[in-house]
Amino acid sequence: MVRAVYSHGGKRNPRLVLGPGIGRDTAVVKLAKKLVVLTADPVTGTTKHIGEHSVHINANDIAVTGAKPVWYVCTLLLPLGTSEKELTRIMSGIDRASRSLGITVAGGHTEVTHDLDRPLIAGFMIGEIRGRVLSSANMRVGDWILMTKTAGIEGTAILASEYSGQLKRVKDETIRKAQGFVKQISIVEEATSISMISGVHALHDPTEGGVLNGLWELAEASGLGIEVWADRIPVATETLKICSKLGLDPLKLMSSGCLLAAIAPNSVGTVMKALRNRGVRVSEVGQATARTKGRFILRDGKKMDLVAVPQDELYKLA
Repeated sequence: MVRAVYSHGGKRNPRLVLGPGIGRDTAVVKLAKKLVVLTADPVTGTTKHIGEHSVHINANDIAVTGAKPVWYVCTLLLPLGTSEKELTRIMSGIDRASRSLGITVAGGHTEVTHDLDRPLIAGFMIGEIRGRVLSSANMRVGDWILMTKTAGIEGTAILASEYSGQLKRVKDETIRKAQGFVKQISIVEEATSISMISGVHALHDPTEGGVLNGLWELAEASGLGIEVWADRIPVATETLKICSKLGLDPLKLMSSGCLLAAIAPNSVGTVMKALRNRGVRVSEVGQATARTKGRFILRDGKKMDLVAVPQDELYKLA
């Protein structure tokens, strides 16, 4: 990844304030006297609610920098024979999600494409900086790592919607609740509520590879070690039941919807109170350490190395 991608950055420009890197899902550039945040993210793992997914996952990337998501553009690729009803469904999802976050759909591109068996959408979003710029590279030694909500939120919603045929022994009520997890995918509100608090050093939204990969990305981006308390990472009952049936690890399952935050020890109480006052569940799941101390997970009384997750659990079923 480092050799094949990050070494090919085109012409250098001094207005690029924050460029690409592991654990960085956004770029920050200077336009006139303002800083804006740019991000792009596709949706390829689901056919249900792809419009909503696209808006939310891009808005999440913007929000973890401390910026406000404002403008959305997308490229929508459709299989041959796609009906107007299906296109309307996707665009209605984009519209609803954008309105809920105060985002304007500024434009995009739509085409019918050969050799596709499902719609694909690649979103692009621009955000406006409200104050300081947060980066996943800013985690510091001694920071406590907090996590909101539960692990595998987005993956659970996708599994319940796309793989119901493999979940016939799971109760219908569990499936319905899991499908409703799509409503939890946005972390804009919780990120915004804490981004300006002193002692908040880094925010990150774990996506592919789940919570464990997101924690590894935080450590890699900041060049630090990390101690992860896996037994303290909350997992919803619906996620546990579905993952158990399919033989998947919920901590390595696509986790848009939860927020990771690296916080100075003396600010942890303030941040947790701010989140709980908004009705957001928050847990302490780890601590940043010196790089020399390594990166590891404490799970079921065992100590294991924390490494990058090579493949999201969701794609094991593809």
